[in-house]
Amino acid sequence: MGQPTKSFLTLPIAALCVATIVVVLASLFVGAREVDRVALAGQQTTIAHAVNQHGLAHARELRLMTVWDEAYDNVTAVDLDWMDKYLGSYLNEVLGYDRLYVISGDDKPLYGSIGGAKGTVGMPLPPSVEKLVQAARSPKPDVPADHIQTTPITLDNGKTVEHRSIVDVLPIDGKPASVIASTVLPDHGSQRDGSGQPSLIIAMTNLDDTEINRIGNDFGFRGLHWVQDGTRPGYDSAAIRSIDGTPVGALAWQEHRPGREFLSRAAPGLLLALLPIAAIAYLLLAWGNRQVKQLMESEAHAKRAARTDSLTELPNLVALRENFERLLDEAKRGGSTLAVISIDIDRFKAINDAFGHAVGDAVLKACAVRLKRMMPENGCLSRPDGDSFVMLAPAVDAPAAAELTSDIIAALSEPFDLDSGTRVFIAASIGYALAPLDGVTVGELTRRAELALRKAKADAEGEAVAFTRDMDAEVTFRLMLETALRAAIADGSIDVMYQPVMDASGQRVLGVEALARWTDSDLGPISPVVFIPLAEETGLIQHIGELVLRRAVEDCKAWPGVLVAVNVSASQIHHGDIVEVVREALEDSQLPPERLEIEITESVLLADEKRANEQMRGLQSLGVRIALDDFGTGYSSLQYLSRFGFDKLKIDRSFIDGAGDPAGSSVVLASIIRLGQDLKMTITAEGVETEAQRRWLQTSGCNELQGYLFSRPLTRADMSAFIASRRAEAKAVAS
Repeated sequence: MGQPTKSFLTLPIAALCVATIVVVLASLFVGAREVDRVALAGQQTTIAHAVNQHGLAHARELRLMTVWDEAYDNVTAVDLDWMDKYLGSYLNEVLGYDRLYVISGDDKPLYGSIGGAKGTVGMPLPPSVEKLVQAARSPKPDVPADHIQTTPITLDNGKTVEHRSIVDVLPIDGKPASVIASTVLPDHGSQRDGSGQPSLIIAMTNLDDTEINRIGNDFGFRGLHWVQDGTRPGYDSAAIRSIDGTPVGALAWQEHRPGREFLSRAAPGLLLALLPIAAIAYLLLAWGNRQVKQLMESEAHAKRAARTDSLTELPNLVALRENFERLLDEAKRGGSTLAVISIDIDRFKAINDAFGHAVGDAVLKACAVRLKRMMPENGCLSRPDGDSFVMLAPAVDAPAAAELTSDIIAALSEPFDLDSGTRVFIAASIGYALAPLDGVTVGELTRRAELALRKAKADAEGEAVAFTRDMDAEVTFRLMLETALRAAIADGSIDVMYQPVMDASGQRVLGVEALARWTDSDLGPISPVVFIPLAEETGLIQHIGELVLRRAVEDCKAWPGVLVAVNVSASQIHHGDIVEVVREALEDSQLPPERLEIEITESVLLADEKRANEQMRGLQSLGVRIALDDFGTGYSSLQYLSRFGFDKLKIDRSFIDGAGDPAGSSVVLASIIRLGQDLKMTITAEGVETEAQRRWLQTSGCNELQGYLFSRPLTRADMSAFIASRRAEAKAVAS
């Protein structure tokens, strides 16, 4: 009787176990499929949102050009040259727009430019854009709110006008493009009240593979690309439509199935669950709880790690952006302010070099501790990278921001006594911007705080700098100047002029100094004091230096017996091979090397003495003469004069004004001349402007003179005439 009972008991239990396993597995499969369906729907929604956010980001950038008195005036006046320069060319080169159109308030086409090319008056809009123009004029209720950006603009006369941008994805010539329609309004002028229907700027960016790949990277979609007739296995897709429902295309990306991934991990454990139902339930619950707990802990840890700086445990750049958006939204809703404070540790590399990276890390952690103590309530302190910190201070107005930043500079200037026993002193530079005064978006406020920081590092000493509107103008002008300089170098429109170097009598031309000059077709003559430092900052000085050198050695061949001097910058010495550049120039021109003189300043030697010595020895091995320029303005070290074996010493013009004046700098000047004579160097005086100065310098033993007394810089042709006239005069005197 026991066997049937056993079978009677076993079969139901076995059936119950099997049924339980089947139900659990079926539930898992159904649940995994539902998770995958929800995930796919979310991904498809996110893709459409990502494309729209891409357009909104461009719209925010375009607002800087469309809310602007100058743009309003010149678009209204249909100034084609201005629109070519600041709309067609500038927006193509700097912001990457592929097409740009301007239409009047009554929707007449005024201007169009494709690919940054010279614009066309009256270029018509593509037909697919007409509905977007109508929506920009008066948005209908069916236009989603997240496709429209509106900003109130208060003019100087107190009137408030509304700036509007609307974005959409449209087929342009059969290809998808992000299109922005933005009204053109003044930002200040009371005479420009912005009444009536405003003009519109229509800006288009082709959503080609590069742009789509960038969107995919920003939003975490691998392999994002356009497809035509469906997708291949392993990819999901989403249809992209314009606001009115017009199909634009479909985007595909590598599929991500979280439910399937979970199931593949869970299934092996479940298949082993051939135990009695109680044990199965217990083990399944215990295993599930552990897995969920571990997953939650792992996810929480990953989220913290992804948003935390590992050294200081402050929020990193990712968390900064999230907190920035949140605090800015709160400030907007509450009608309050938000201070964005950018802090940079000055010369932090020197601390690492002097004490080591361990001390440098300790300094950063100590800075973080001090800054956290000073952070206002509900604020955010982050370390986005390197030796910089960003503090977001809610409800802090301009006076409070000035006081806070001053306190931060004072706090960071106090010594740091580290656990290692090392005492370190630092200094900090601070720039800050205020919302909504200086901007209403994260991008605007971040950029403007960085501009103020750059100003603080360049000009301020121990003081924080607040953003001002002229900083934007400086950046725009510098970018315009850099673009024009690059174009001038590319087309060879940098000019070379020459100033003569005379003997002590002022009668005979011994040499010439080659000088770079630049006149831009739009900006006019640009002083070397402006464009040479810009070229050094951007690395363009290498190209300018080689251009001047090659033209100088070629031109000098027309002046037999005359030396040519060419200035070489620190960048050419330390970041290039000036020896090889000079060798090739001499070989190509066939100019004897003894007729070429290379001029360097003491700053070249200070930057990297070993590298400078190697390059100078290499130049001297070619037979080229080396001159130390602007002597007396730097350290004027005797070590440099003796160690580097200069052929010539050029006395800076600042010493020449007092030549012959007992109460002036004559004693120092005479000492420099005697020093050069003792070292058997040729002595050249720059900046000679009077006959009295010339006579004193001649009497004092100066070998060569240069200055406006003899001639200003001349063109090649004028220098040839100058040399010929001096030689003719000398021949007439001799006869």
